[in-house]
Amino acid sequence: MPAPAEQAETEVAVVAPDPVLDAPAPPVTAPVASRVITLPPPSRARAKLPSAPGFITLLGDALNDAFFYRSDYSNPTGHYGGDWAHDNIGQSAEGTNLSVRRHVSRSGPYTGGEMKTRKTYGYGRYEVVMRPAKGSGLVSSFFTYTGAHDGTAHDEIDIEFLGLDTTRVHFNYYRNGRRGAAATFDLPFDAADEDHLYAFEWTADGITWFVDGEPYYKTVEGDAFVPKTPGSIVFNAWTGKPGMAGWHGKPTFESGASAHYSCVSFSPIGEESRACSDLFLPRRHHKAAAQTAQLSIQPSY
Repeated sequence: MPAPAEQAETEVAVVAPDPVLDAPAPPVTAPVASRVITLPPPSRARAKLPSAPGFITLLGDALNDAFFYRSDYSNPTGHYGGDWAHDNIGQSAEGTNLSVRRHVSRSGPYTGGEMKTRKTYGYGRYEVVMRPAKGSGLVSSFFTYTGAHDGTAHDEIDIEFLGLDTTRVHFNYYRNGRRGAAATFDLPFDAADEDHLYAFEWTADGITWFVDGEPYYKTVEGDAFVPKTPGSIVFNAWTGKPGMAGWHGKPTFESGASAHYSCVSFSPIGEESRACSDLFLPRRHHKAAAQTAQLSIQPSY
């Protein structure tokens, strides 16, 4: 699958003397600065979690088949409402657009767009600069995933937007196919209007999610649903089968609506790595909004 024009996938210098890759999540009271990311060294000895090295990509004119898959297959038994189609992936100097179209496919009346890394990644900080698709029935996502296709249990960490209301962001996570305490937050902006920086830090102790560098949500200490398996980095735009309408809204979106992605990066624990926050300086908002809802009506995947 084609390659991002400005993409670096290189080993980065280890700045922490301790080689263990899992560190405690940072306090949720301190905003994260937009600079080179150096995550703290681990506080106690544990088994390493395997991971590919850190990278940053600007998702430009070309996509690298050695780095990304462009999904192109049917979804007859899943919750997706149609096939993944590589024609729904568009590139420009400004990044990548993933569109959802009203086009009859092998597994439904729609097609979506999806990209995912060929390698898998473990504990560290994951960042994306994106603008979700707007329209009832649409879902725009950035997440880590591993499951039966990879010969592992289903582990996943999500950042999701529903096109029905893009003033809210949804955080979600799974371990062994069981969902943790997913949450929804109001945003002080409409995410579909312009690019914003979203991130999560995943350690052995938990997950913390960020919006424009500000911490929004953190798993509780000892949460049994925090993933433990390295996964691919995935981003996609889609609509679901009819049973999903109660969650993402009726599919009344305009055909061709798209989510825009202009940067993706991963910074391993204990290593210094370039990140999307080096390049994207978000507007600062007063503070993180209060949690507004649990995703109790979200179907389990």
